[in-house]
Amino acid sequence: MARIDRVFIDTSELYPFTIMDLLLTMSEELLFTWVWTDELLAEWERVIVEDGLRTSESARSVIDAVRTWFAGSRIDPASYRDEVTDDLSPDPGDRIHVAACLSGDADVLLTRNTKDFPVERLEAAGVRVLVADEYLLTLLRRRPSATHDAFVATAAARRRPRVSPCDLADRIDRAGAHDFAARMRRRLGCG
Repeated sequence: MARIDRVFIDTSELYPFTIMDLLLTMSEELLFTWVWTDELLAEWERVIVEDGLRTSESARSVIDAVRTWFAGSRIDPASYRDEVTDDLSPDPGDRIHVAACLSGDADVLLTRNTKDFPVERLEAAGVRVLVADEYLLTLLRRRPSATHDAFVATAAARRRPRVSPCDLADRIDRAGAHDFAARMRRRLGCG
């Protein structure tokens, strides 16, 4: 049996929360392994707080939960920090993410920000660079039942307010995963 993908999710795809919740549920359900770094979590926390979407305390509680639930998939800083060079990205903040993907045995980098990531270099090293919509469709093709079940579980976990699977498909669509949302609507029989 082939190993499941090791997926590095850039802050641009951990925001909005709807896609983040779905991706993390899918990782918990072992559809892929979410690999992350301390720098990624720090960046996410900073952006979310600066944009006023969470308080510092709320963002910190999310980070603490990630560190607990996904502790085994943290990329060791010793494997990539010395590999950060200016040629990895025009954006100094993204260089460390590229180095982590290259040194951390990632199979996929999910990002909406392809202009700051050296797509050809990453792909030459075996790291596919995709947006979440493309990767979610890949999961749906590879493991349709498990992807469906994780999607329904994500909707069921939403309590304030309660969200039906069809409502979640609408939210995923508004968050930018249009093709995946359309396929899920058909699969769920949403009107």
